[in-house]
Amino acid sequence: MSSLSSLAASMERRPPSGISFSERFPAKVIQLEQSMHYNIDRAVSTNHSARKAVEDIVGPGLSGALENDIRSSGDSFEGRNSSASCLMTRWDMHKSYDSFETLGKLAIEAAQDIPLAKRTDSAGQGNPVVLYVQETWGLIYTKGHTCKAHTHWPSIWSYTYCVRGCEDCAPLVFPTIERSGHQLADSSHKIPPVQGQLVLFPSWVNHYVPEQTCEHERIMISGNLDVRWPDERDELFPEAAAVDEYITQEKKVGVKRTSPIFRQKT
Repeated sequence: MSSLSSLAASMERRPPSGISFSERFPAKVIQLEQSMHYNIDRAVSTNHSARKAVEDIVGPGLSGALENDIRSSGDSFEGRNSSASCLMTRWDMHKSYDSFETLGKLAIEAAQDIPLAKRTDSAGQGNPVVLYVQETWGLIYTKGHTCKAHTHWPSIWSYTYCVRGCEDCAPLVFPTIERSGHQLADSSHKIPPVQGQLVLFPSWVNHYVPEQTCEHERIMISGNLDVRWPDERDELFPEAAAVDEYITQEKKVGVKRTSPIFRQKT
């Protein structure tokens, strides 16, 4: 045997480098009220006839406002995204549409209920992690569209919300679920879309959407939450600091107003 062959044989016998971990992490499925109050005036054009048209078609709820804003934003990728073949809006919808901002706040509340870990400050008191919406976007699947297996790393939490769909539409699939402590070939977990359903999961978990077979649209929201570190606040989050100052002043005068920072841009 040549020296090169011996080297190759010795390398084949070596165990794979690194260590594989198996841990349990929380996920959450929440059914939001489909009739949840939402101010349609802030979600669509200020034009009265346009507002009336939206109300007639999809109603004034949060899902209706989200659908309108997705259609208003349009397809920003035109099939260029490496994972999803469907229509995808821009990544920063929460910065331009209050409907997306509202949903992001609900996702943050859900994440705070199931923290990945707890931490304390130097005095031993609880010190919850502050989260913010890093990005969020809308998707419209039609028949034949899919989304390949992927993760949302390096974010902390990811979420999806069903704007429109049925239980026969393509599900959200987690292919690496452990059952009874064993990783099985058929251990994937499927979550069919239900209108008003919010799904929250750790961002590094693999997931995908198989082919949409229904004739009607499957309309979804996706988003990512990251940690807002206090020492980076002024440099990285000037808008968040401005909002806090605005809220402080609002409490002083006791008048509720619409923050100009998050008002829809028209």
